[in-house]
Amino acid sequence: MRAAVSALAIALALSTLPAQAQTDPLAAMRTAAETGDMAAQLALAERFESGDGVVQNFARAAHWYGLAAEAGSLQAANRLGRLHHAGLGVPRDIPRAVALLERAAKGGAAEHLYDLALVLETTRTDDASLARAAELYRRAAQAGHTDAAVSLAVLLQNGTGVAQDFEEAAQLYRQAADQGHLRALNNLGLLYVRGNGVAQDYEQAAALFRAAADQGLPQALTNLGVLYENGFGVPQSDDLAALYYRRGGQGGTDGAQPPHAIYDPRLAPPPTDEAGLKALDRAARGGDPVAEFQLAYLILQQGTPDPRNAIRAASLLRRAAEAGHAPAMANLAMLYFRGTGVPQDYVMGQMWLVLAGSSGFDGATGLNAQWSARMTADQVNEAQKRAEAKWSDWRDAEN
Repeated sequence: MRAAVSALAIALALSTLPAQAQTDPLAAMRTAAETGDMAAQLALAERFESGDGVVQNFARAAHWYGLAAEAGSLQAANRLGRLHHAGLGVPRDIPRAVALLERAAKGGAAEHLYDLALVLETTRTDDASLARAAELYRRAAQAGHTDAAVSLAVLLQNGTGVAQDFEEAAQLYRQAADQGHLRALNNLGLLYVRGNGVAQDYEQAAALFRAAADQGLPQALTNLGVLYENGFGVPQSDDLAALYYRRGGQGGTDGAQPPHAIYDPRLAPPPTDEAGLKALDRAARGGDPVAEFQLAYLILQQGTPDPRNAIRAASLLRRAAEAGHAPAMANLAMLYFRGTGVPQDYVMGQMWLVLAGSSGFDGATGLNAQWSARMTADQVNEAQKRAEAKWSDWRDAEN
């Protein structure tokens, strides 16, 4: 049974679970959706996909997107197509995904054109499909879609689906690089290294790689290492080359590394003096979820703790999470992802992140995106099922 949230926790206005015992704020939207209101169906689907006010659940999102798509919503057809492409909440079905994305793309929205092109490029190998992808990217790029412009540039650089054209690729990369697009910065740097479509210029390449590397792009970190190893455009340095190679190999999907611990910005910093730490420890031992969270945070913020402290931090966070403390849920999730103080378990980690987001902790959103990108669709789907089951158990306990 969940421990009672202390008066201190209430006074600090933390994200807890009393909302479960309140009237469902989505009741009117659900009623409208169930009676066939397309706008309500779409809005409810978007809520379930993002976890906004509900437990994130792609299967429920797919259900409502499906009804809205049948009613004529192009946005719903696009989102359902994306779910079928990824296998999130529904079986992975590429023909179904393409059919839905084709329907949405007929409306001409740049985002829908891009999504269809991306699926065609990544799932089809025939020349006709790749040429269609290039054409769709171009239309989306002309409408101002930066990712589409960069994707078109890649096809032009490689001569995939279109005639190879380094100069146009460089132009497209440069326009996106001027907006800080990391992939464009890195790829334009490669053109300068090779002298493709531009005059060979190692110094310019190094500047472009560094701009992307400073934001953590793994490929740019590695490419910058190559320049330092060979002294191309930068002073030769084996030490810096090794550093950039190492950093490039440690990058995540988008180059960013999830933090070891994340704090609740609504709280004052935890105490660090001896008297304050003793008081914090007493409160934690008494079952105060705020104190449990703060004590665990102090253990984790220094990096990976020794095994005994890691186990203690996990225990503290689990108790606070079960009491409804959303930041504790997010930090417990990261322990599961890393296998710190608990057996490594991506499904359990994602489950706690979903619950943290549904409980109102804004910091869970970015972490969800970072970690879910490292998971299979089956793992994400299972985590959402567990999160919904646990949320239901909590709600039943409140009642």
